Amino acid sequence: MKYIYNILSILCALCLFACTAEDNTLNDSVGYLRLTVGGSNATTTKAATLPENYTGLQIAVEIVDAEGVSVQKTDDWEEWKGEQIKLKAGTYTIKAYSYGFDGKQSAMAAPYYYGSKQINIVAGKELNETVVCSLANVKMSVKVSDDIKANFNSFSVSVNPKTPGACDPLSFNIDLTKEAITDTAYFPATELVVNYSATNKKNQTNSAKRELTGVEGNDHYILNFTLAESVDVNDPVSVVVDPTMHTYTYTFQVSTKPTNKATLSANAWAKFAYLNAEDVTATAGTDISSLKFQYRKQGTQDWKDATATLEVENYIGKTEELEVSTTYECRMVNADESFVTSPITFTTEEATELYNGGFDNWAYGTGDYKNTWFADFAEKQEGLNYVAGFNTSFWDSGNIGTSTGTAAMLGAKNPTAPEETIVHTPGGKAAKLQSIYVAIQFAAGNIYTGNYQETILNPMGARINWGQPFTSRPTALHGWIQYSPGTVNRGKNENLPDDATLHLNDTDQNAIYIALSDKGSQYEIKNGEKKFIDFDNDPNIIAYGELPQGECIKTDGWKEVNIPLVYRAIDRKPTHIIIVFSASKYGDYFVGSDKSVMYVDDFELIYDGEPTLWE
Repeated sequence: MKYIYNILSILCALCLFACTAEDNTLNDSVGYLRLTVGGSNATTTKAATLPENYTGLQIAVEIVDAEGVSVQKTDDWEEWKGEQIKLKAGTYTIKAYSYGFDGKQSAMAAPYYYGSKQINIVAGKELNETVVCSLANVKMSVKVSDDIKANFNSFSVSVNPKTPGACDPLSFNIDLTKEAITDTAYFPATELVVNYSATNKKNQTNSAKRELTGVEGNDHYILNFTLAESVDVNDPVSVVVDPTMHTYTYTFQVSTKPTNKATLSANAWAKFAYLNAEDVTATAGTDISSLKFQYRKQGTQDWKDATATLEVENYIGKTEELEVSTTYECRMVNADESFVTSPITFTTEEATELYNGGFDNWAYGTGDYKNTWFADFAEKQEGLNYVAGFNTSFWDSGNIGTSTGTAAMLGAKNPTAPEETIVHTPGGKAAKLQSIYVAIQFAAGNIYTGNYQETILNPMGARINWGQPFTSRPTALHGWIQYSPGTVNRGKNENLPDDATLHLNDTDQNAIYIALSDKGSQYEIKNGEKKFIDFDNDPNIIAYGELPQGECIKTDGWKEVNIPLVYRAIDRKPTHIIIVFSASKYGDYFVGSDKSVMYVDDFELIYDGEPTLWE
């Protein structure tokens, strides 16, 4: 028994010796590091000292061995603060840098810091080491003199990399109303191009660009902008260098005389705008072969490009789709922005809806018109100007002629009336246009924008005012119709115009047309005297569209129609809109079928796309 006890004692001693030997071997190959990351105010640039909130910046740390392999890494060195980092004995490089910097970022208030240090870890010992970070990118300060503030309405400075993509471009926000104008930004160390543009009190612009070469990290560039009577943009910029501190002060002289001239204008529609530039000139050496328009919503930063095409000494262009009733800015620039015009503003038009285009609202008039249907409300609605009645309704028809006066004595008739059964949109109403024969005269079912004025007995007919006030510019009229024509059995062929497309015993046709006029007032129509609008030749008609003859036929249920407006001038705005629907094409001449019926529903004005132009 004593023998066994001695063997166990020897084994325990051997195990204890082995553990001790293992610990000693570990201590022979491992050392320790306690790390501090700090910032140096003794940078090579006077103004590049670390900010007061330096300790709040997130600094990443990486420990790299002699072969360049990363052995330890953290995105925030604060995680290692006060910690003992175990490393194998050997030589390492500690790299500390601003977390998240991708090497191309430019920013107004985000300097990039970097520091590195080589260390030697000794086995069994602890090393307390500090890595000092200093500014690694380029600081740039912009200063604008008081005389520039006094002589210019606006001033802008932007900085781009000379090599596209080398860093993010950045614009300085120059507010000439400030008492002191100094702005600062940070850029990666790459060759940079400074662009500036100044607009004088006459809204003339001068602009130029200058290159900054030999840019290195921890440099500070001070850009001083001062006033000069005239400046040759090819002259070198005045530069003062402090070699001990690596501070470069550039003095840019800005002239009150424009370096480029161009008169910009915009013809703004509801969802797009035509752009125009006249008298486009530039100083010698400025490349204008790459000119383009740019536009943006007022109050936003990013510009959108629009091509500029030289056409008869003027540049023209067009925006993509815009928002209605919105203010935009527009300018003209070349590729490197050495040519920049002062921006102009324009506001898109309102996309005015077609009043009661769904024909859901109907009411009888009052007084003499109590038996007359009008496509309107019985009483005025908030925000709307029209109400059912004589000269007060947006939509009118020949109903007044067949439901009042002598016609009413024979029984009031309404060729145009609300329809609740045959409708395109369930739950709503449509307009039913039914051509009829009343007493001794044919009356086509019709509805139009305007106002019926009076019935004239000699010659038999009516006096009507066509058109309602309207100032927007739609591109098309869209809606739904259902049409059942009869055989023409009323009227006389001799009453028809010479170019009539149908006569007695032919199948009737419907008619739908729209026109925009800048006449400034309604058109007076007297159909008894054959006094109509000559849409082809009237100088006040700026746009016109009609349903093609091939589509003015019987429909199989509801048919969708889209009528483009053909514009004769894109730079004129209307004052009135004329829309006419008729179940009988030649109802104005009292010719048609008393069996023809047309339903119209859900009509609207379209503002998308480009307008069709008169050829």
